[in-house]
Amino acid sequence: MKKIWPMILIIIVFVSSCVIYLPPPDNYPPPTSETYSEYSLDYFYDYLAEYGYWLYQPPYGYVWIPEVNLVRWRPYSYGYWVWTDFGWTWISRFDWGWATFHYGRWGWSPDIGWFWVPGDIWAPAWVVWRYSRYYIGWAPLPPSVRFDLRIGLTSLPSSLPAEYWIFVDNNYFLNSRLHRYILPVERNLTLVRKTSLRARLEVRNQVVHNRGLDKYIVEQDTQKKVRKYELTERNSPGTTRVRINNVEIFRPKVKLSSTSKPKRVVEKEKIKNKIEQEEIIVSGEQKSVSNPQELEKVHQEEKKLLEQSHQIELRALSKELKEKKAQACTPQEQKQVEESYRQKIRVVTQEHEQEKKKLIKRQEEEKKKVVRQKTKKVKKKEKKKRIE
Repeated sequence: MKKIWPMILIIIVFVSSCVIYLPPPDNYPPPTSETYSEYSLDYFYDYLAEYGYWLYQPPYGYVWIPEVNLVRWRPYSYGYWVWTDFGWTWISRFDWGWATFHYGRWGWSPDIGWFWVPGDIWAPAWVVWRYSRYYIGWAPLPPSVRFDLRIGLTSLPSSLPAEYWIFVDNNYFLNSRLHRYILPVERNLTLVRKTSLRARLEVRNQVVHNRGLDKYIVEQDTQKKVRKYELTERNSPGTTRVRINNVEIFRPKVKLSSTSKPKRVVEKEKIKNKIEQEEIIVSGEQKSVSNPQELEKVHQEEKKLLEQSHQIELRALSKELKEKKAQACTPQEQKQVEESYRQKIRVVTQEHEQEKKKLIKRQEEEKKKVVRQKTKKVKKKEKKKRIE
């Protein structure tokens, strides 16, 4: 019996030395059932009034239009993406981004442009995705798409307008200056056809997660490791902060009320007139373009991005052609492959030409608008001098 005890002790020491720590899986973040301060809908009304306009828009009720609702601006265009416990999280550069990109939905109207409908459910981003080997796109979920906190999305956006989408080449997706690489909207119609829809808004521990875009695919495409950030709470509203491995964001509990209303509501006609009179701005930035020289720089950048995107697509087709020809077993098969890809390249080249024409047309209209704005300003100054 005495001989057995040393053996038992040796086995215990060996087994204990093999015990390892297994961290919780990435798919199951810790519960987030903390008690946050509850805010009424009036808080949205008061806070956002400083940054835009409230108006009544059936059937949604009171909606908000940001001060930056100008010709080029689109939701989820001025900021960047990070990966958190809750999936892809939008980091807005606006002071009001904590509210409008994480609660409620964005809609669009020909009369008033982009508008925000308040909501009480927080999400890392209310967007759906499109993906291909070369492009990543995202678009805001419209108010018409229903969501249930118990089960997630109850319907899918079958056909969002092409203008809703924002596309970048995959290589730029993790860039913190993402707005500089957004492709011109004229490219959207083509890219919507060439990408697949990814919509995956899930509910875990009563919190929405956005994992529609696989982070491992992003790592593979960008050749970069996707850093995981931990979401921490801010006690007051303002711009979301990213510090080392933390994202500090204000996300209070919100209680909707049918009796709440904004203190100041603007007539729709005033908004329409204001939008028509606004100057052109750089896509996603709060920097107005007030003269032809500045606008020319913006237009040249757009042309450059469009041309780069076209070249990437053509190089990819040429590469595929060589690979398929190498796999062909007979000269006849090689010839068929070559004819097939030559036809594809011709079709793609025609699409590129159409996109360039649309871009040039839109840019010409913007040039005229800037000139008109400049003329109005000059006349206004002259009138002021005469009065003085």
